[in-house]
Amino acid sequence: MTNIDCTAPTRADLRRNTIKEVARRLFVENGFHATGIAAIAKESGVAVQQLYRDFPSKEDIIAAIVAADCERIADQNTLNTALTNRDRAGIISWLVSTPCRKDECGDRLFLEIAAEAARNERIRAIFLDVRAQAFENISRAFAGLMGSDVVEDEHRTLAQAFMIISLGSVCARTLHQEEVKPASDKLIDCLIEGAK
Repeated sequence: MTNIDCTAPTRADLRRNTIKEVARRLFVENGFHATGIAAIAKESGVAVQQLYRDFPSKEDIIAAIVAADCERIADQNTLNTALTNRDRAGIISWLVSTPCRKDECGDRLFLEIAAEAARNERIRAIFLDVRAQAFENISRAFAGLMGSDVVEDEHRTLAQAFMIISLGSVCARTLHQEEVKPASDKLIDCLIEGAK
């Protein structure tokens, strides 16, 4: 029998989740700057004062959204299990799952946060931290594909190329409404095949 925490979320947890979901939708629909705390409070049915107790600023809401997205997207347990078991197919599956997904709202939010990161030091710090975590995980995945437990420069170069392809795919899908999955998949396959 496992010891899994099955504690039901508190009312405060549910309220914060509602705020994050509403804020995400409004940031995607209207942009970060055009979405005020009052609009988030009104749409989520939470008093402005309570919202400020939960999230002292819009940046705090963004930080919470990004943290939740990273946990969901990173799927750290799957990667760690595949690396521990030296499961090449599992590592490849983990690598291709992120850039191949089509999440229009997630893509739009990503670009909105990236744009804000160019103007706002706090958002930039959050953005760079997320990028560093993703880069480390992808580097570890390439090291594992090449049979190494140690991340070296070659693995980092492949990770950087992988991230460039992924970011380019997000931009092309979102900004140009282009279907880029076949080309993106081909480039990712080339990187993975080169990691032997």
